[in-house]
Amino acid sequence: MPSSNRIVAILGSILAIAIAVVHGFSKAPVFLPSRSSTTSLHMGIFDAFQKAFSNEEYGPPPDAVKATARHILVPTEEEAKSVMSKFSSGEISFAALAGEYSTCPSKSRGGSLGSFSPGTMVKEFDEVIFSPQIQIGELVGPVKTKFGYHLIVVDKRSGGSDWY
Repeated sequence: MPSSNRIVAILGSILAIAIAVVHGFSKAPVFLPSRSSTTSLHMGIFDAFQKAFSNEEYGPPPDAVKATARHILVPTEEEAKSVMSKFSSGEISFAALAGEYSTCPSKSRGGSLGSFSPGTMVKEFDEVIFSPQIQIGELVGPVKTKFGYHLIVVDKRSGGSDWY
C-alpha cells in the first residue's frame, strides 16, 4: 500500500496538471514562419484533462447584460427641467432637443450612446439605465452626475435577467 506522502504528491501533480489545462497550457501556440496565426498542438492526456474541466457540453454563456440609451446632458438642473418640459409638450423630438441643448458629443447622434454594459457609465447613470423600475422609452431625469444633469431614455435592455 502506498504511503500517504506519495498519495499526496500524486494528487498534487494531478491538480497542477488540471490547473494548467484549465488555464490553457494544454494547447501551446505554434508560430509558423509563413503565417501570423497560431495553431494548437494536441497533447493526448492534456486534451482529456481540458475536456474534463471545460463546460463545452453546456453551450456558450448567455449574452452579457447590455443597454441602449439616449441622453441630453446640460450643466444645470433648471435647464434640464426646461428641456424636459419642452419634450413633454410633444412639439419637438428628443433627438432635436439633444442636438440643440446637450453638451455631450453624442448630441450629433440625437443623444444616442449606443449599446453598453453595466459599469461603463458613471454610477448614477448606470443605476437608472439598469433599474428594473425604469420602463423602456420612459424619459427619466434630471439625473445628477459629475458631468452635469442628464435626461435619459432607455431604448433597449438585453441579457442577464427576465425583467428586461
